[in-house]
This record gives sequence, C-alpha cells and structure tokens, in this order.
Amino acid sequence: MPRGKRTVFAVFCKVDNSRVGTVRLHRQNSKGVGWKDFKVDKYCPTCMKISETKLKEEKHSSS
Repeated sequence: MPRGKRTVFAVFCKVDNSRVGTVRLHRQNSKGVGWKDFKVDKYCPTCMKISETKLKEEKHSSS
C-alpha cells in the first residue's frame, strides 16, 4: 500500500545537458523540504568528471 505519491525526475548534466540518471522524490517530505532543494553531483560520462546536475520532471508514478 503506497504511503504517498512520488514523482520521477530525470537527472541531467548542467554542462552538456546529457542524461545521467533518474531519481524518485516526494513533492515535499515530512520536514517541509521540497524537491527543488534536492542537490546531487553525479559523474557524467561525456564530460568525464563529476558535475552539477539539474532535475526535470519525467512522469508521474502510477501508484
């Protein structure tokens, strides 16, 4: 039984705009922090370094 809706976000590199992953986040967690405050640095294979990322909403989860 699902406890809350989560949204799927695609993670893109800020340098060359290539897709580097996905993440499922709640719109707002119990502490009042929203998904816009979520920061993550990931390895980009085209840049060959760890770079800053940006999130774009991909689709709504079905459950």
